[in-house]
Amino acid sequence: MKAQIAADARAQFAADEQKRKDDIKAVFKGFEAHGAVMQSCLDDMECSVQGAKDKLLTALGNQTPTPVQSYSVVVQEGEGIKRIKADAENAIAMRALGEKRSEGNSLAGYTMLEIARMLMHAHGQNLAGLDKMGIVAAAFTHSSGDFTTVLGNIANKSMLKGYEEAAEVFPQFTATGNLSDFKIATRTDLGSFPTLRKVAAGAEFKYVTMGERAETAVLATYGEMFSITRQAIINDDLGAFTRIPRKMGLAAVRTVGDLVFSILINNPKMADGKDLFHSSHGNLAAAAGINTASLDAARVLMGKQKDGDAFLNIRPKYLICDLADEGAAKVVLESEFEVGASERSNTVPNSVWNMASVISDARLHNHNGWYLSADPNMHDTIEVLYLDGQQAPVLEQQNGWNVDGVEFKVRLDAAAKAWDAKGMVKTPKS
Repeated sequence: MKAQIAADARAQFAADEQKRKDDIKAVFKGFEAHGAVMQSCLDDMECSVQGAKDKLLTALGNQTPTPVQSYSVVVQEGEGIKRIKADAENAIAMRALGEKRSEGNSLAGYTMLEIARMLMHAHGQNLAGLDKMGIVAAAFTHSSGDFTTVLGNIANKSMLKGYEEAAEVFPQFTATGNLSDFKIATRTDLGSFPTLRKVAAGAEFKYVTMGERAETAVLATYGEMFSITRQAIINDDLGAFTRIPRKMGLAAVRTVGDLVFSILINNPKMADGKDLFHSSHGNLAAAAGINTASLDAARVLMGKQKDGDAFLNIRPKYLICDLADEGAAKVVLESEFEVGASERSNTVPNSVWNMASVISDARLHNHNGWYLSADPNMHDTIEVLYLDGQQAPVLEQQNGWNVDGVEFKVRLDAAAKAWDAKGMVKTPKS
């Protein structure tokens, strides 16, 4: 029994020792010029992986600027540098964003300062005599831009993560379009032609006429700036370019949502000089709370919209209301029996059962109204417009002038426009 225990212990020790050696070899991958240092680490059973990293950094810091011994000669400018950059980005993303470690990444666990040092040595830069601030400054200002590119890529991933995780509801009830520039865009109605005209045998087809109503929209630019300083790199402050960019991404989506809901809240003028929701447009119902009768009345208003003399029979797809009204709206739409202004019947069937999907948003808090909206893919309602279809915010960067580091700018070009009044109905609250 004792012999078996001893054998198991020896086997475990051998496995642990082999893992230690494999991890140390991974640290020195791409740094073959320092094979002697690696071998000393392998031979020293007390040398940990972190100890191997420290010895490698010391060896790199002590190397001379002679091209024969420079790291760039060993790695080669090109694929070697690309691999170092990829490993550096993955190493930071592992710690900052929880990304999976890429296969063979020898920089996993390195601090940002250590990564800055590695990238500089990869370009044959002699950092002897430089303190931490000097090393980071050299990395920020190096002509390759590798270090700032790595940081920019991480910041961009963080920003897009925030953008994609934003809990915004406006994409559900709006259409998406694009504009190619910042000029005023005009959308002109075709003349009323609810049915096709009969063409007699041998007669010519006639052109439809352009309507007089022309709605316009124009893009605007929204953005903010933030910076990453040398101090943040030395302090290994991952939040400097993860939390802030992520919040920037959230803010970008929130900005577009504000543009959309401002249309519902502010009721802008249309090209005919009348408010979007106006009795003349046939889309302003009598004031009421959310109940079976008021929903049915709003449905009828939408269905009776006309193009010339023809009824359009537009059907509602969404009920848009304040967050506080979401529960009441769902009760009305999901009840088997009629829901009145103050009570619920258990004998009269609910005529608006499952008529629409409920969308609620806190922006409508204290706003006097709720809305029905048609399918934006079938009817002109509210459209969100982006420059060349670029929906996600864009991150741009440059070496800092006002700050001692690198500056980032988050930019989004967008607009929101209600193109027609027929596909939406407002019911003011009673």
